[in-house]
Amino acid sequence: MTEPYAVPVPRGYRVGVWEVREPIATGAFGSVYEARRTGGDDGPRASPTRPGGDGTGHRPGRPGRPGTAGTAGTAGTAGTDGTGTGNPSRAHTDTAHPAEDGTDAPGNTGGDGMPRRPGRPGADGSGGAGGEVPDTVALKFLPTGTGTPRQLSHLRDLVEREVELLRRLRRPRLIRMYETLTVDDPGRPRLDGATVLVLERAEGSLSALLSATPRPPAGPALLAQVCEGLHQLHRAGWVHGDLKPANVLLMKDGSARLADFNMAAELEGTHAYTPAFSTPDYTPPELLWAEIGERGRRIRPSADVWAFGVLAHLLLTGSFPLPGGTPTARRDAAIAYARGTHELRLSPELPSAWREIVGACLTRTHADRIGTDALLRRVTSVTGGASGLGRFSVRRPRARPRRRVLGAAAAGLVALAALGYGVVRRADDGREPVTGPRPGGTASVAAASYGASELRTDRGVPPAYRLLIVETAHDCGHKEVSPALIAAILKVESDFDPDLADPAKDEYGIARWTPSVLRWWMNEDGTPGETVPQPPFPPAESVPAMGRYLCWITPRLDAGLRGDRRVLIAVSYRTSYKKVNDAGGVPPKYRDYADRVAHHLKEYTPRGGK
Repeated sequence: MTEPYAVPVPRGYRVGVWEVREPIATGAFGSVYEARRTGGDDGPRASPTRPGGDGTGHRPGRPGRPGTAGTAGTAGTAGTDGTGTGNPSRAHTDTAHPAEDGTDAPGNTGGDGMPRRPGRPGADGSGGAGGEVPDTVALKFLPTGTGTPRQLSHLRDLVEREVELLRRLRRPRLIRMYETLTVDDPGRPRLDGATVLVLERAEGSLSALLSATPRPPAGPALLAQVCEGLHQLHRAGWVHGDLKPANVLLMKDGSARLADFNMAAELEGTHAYTPAFSTPDYTPPELLWAEIGERGRRIRPSADVWAFGVLAHLLLTGSFPLPGGTPTARRDAAIAYARGTHELRLSPELPSAWREIVGACLTRTHADRIGTDALLRRVTSVTGGASGLGRFSVRRPRARPRRRVLGAAAAGLVALAALGYGVVRRADDGREPVTGPRPGGTASVAAASYGASELRTDRGVPPAYRLLIVETAHDCGHKEVSPALIAAILKVESDFDPDLADPAKDEYGIARWTPSVLRWWMNEDGTPGETVPQPPFPPAESVPAMGRYLCWITPRLDAGLRGDRRVLIAVSYRTSYKKVNDAGGVPPKYRDYADRVAHHLKEYTPRGGK
């Protein structure tokens, strides 16, 4: 493989009757591989997966052990694999059981176009795969046999959400799960105990399609099918919770399936409860500030409707419906729109019929949002009464880890600063750093004096990091997140040591990042990293991630807290904004930290600055 997979599985590894062939995608904790049926079940034993390893009974289809993973998803690009062949594992198996909604009419066709063989009776009331399993499938490996107790507690819910939904619901627009397996292979500790979901094999994702073909001709047909999937999900009493292009899979016949249900939740009346994770561009305003209780965040089906509106606008126009060059800017625009200080201005390229639909999805409040039944009727009317099958071509480029690409771009900025040359300006889209002269200005500035009006040049801030610190502060729209504040935090956290390593606290680099936390802030577009990054963390990666996190913290601090708000932001970085809010200011435990930040903040701020 050309990129690290969360769960590395060698080519040729056997799980039950399945042999791993090629990697498909990876997430932070789980990985997906293509697999093919072998001639027989040579070696692996089959037995029920319950009771679970956590000492509790599990329903059929749930992991046999508490999960440490569940976000493999569908995002990512295929990488090349090695040729090492693994010995067959002993796989405890649990074939998918009939759905609890009573629809148990097995069919014999599926959107993947693969030949099928009889299996256990399925539960596809739609004429889908049902009781017949294709010869080629996707295996989603979730390492539920390994991990620390904290990881097990934190991630168990994600695994069980997805398995429970796939076990209980069989619908034509939801990706199908044929069975679950538990790997029993003590010789491979990283795989032993892993839960394996045997899933329908897709051709690609909507995210990959949009990367290859913005505004694809099949857009309306695909949207109709996505809407059908939401309708089927909501009618069954579930909320998806993370609808976005990466979670819409495209089958070989051109049909679409909803997938990646680890954020899904079953409704309890009008609400459900989901983990407090979401993709900012597809999150409705009311959830951006929602209270998070012991059971997670309360969510309604209307959250999926908002996400559908964003998805429709993106698919039909190639742009997001809210203004801004970054997810942070678009999030702020969503808040301003919800508060009534800004109007919704949809793209003029959006067809008039779809303009009404998208507008009905993107209302200021959830109460005014169109319901799924009415939404499906409107979408069906616009698309001619039938969703049809889309035609698409998803090119599969060679894997190129996003972290390396962004890291290389940021590293270029540090190199310019270290050499004392170059001025960074932003391209027209506000995102890509490029070198060159400012309009009417000079093409070079000494690194040691870069940003002198915002960050003092005579107080020991390393010249190599000045440009990076100043530009990171400029990327945040909150004035409190200044170059002096970022420099002060770096001074206190690491004394500007890029090679800091503190394994006891699991903190590394100039910004003292914990790897599992850095994953959520490492990408400029607001999406989490595809895998948990591994140290060392270069300043070019650590400092911009710090800026994004500080920018996220700032508006979440309560008004009227005691003390300098900039120092409170720093303390929130070290602990959490919730602890600062609860304490009404700096918690006693962090007063020394706050005093040191305040000292360096004053030291680094130019005279006359704030």
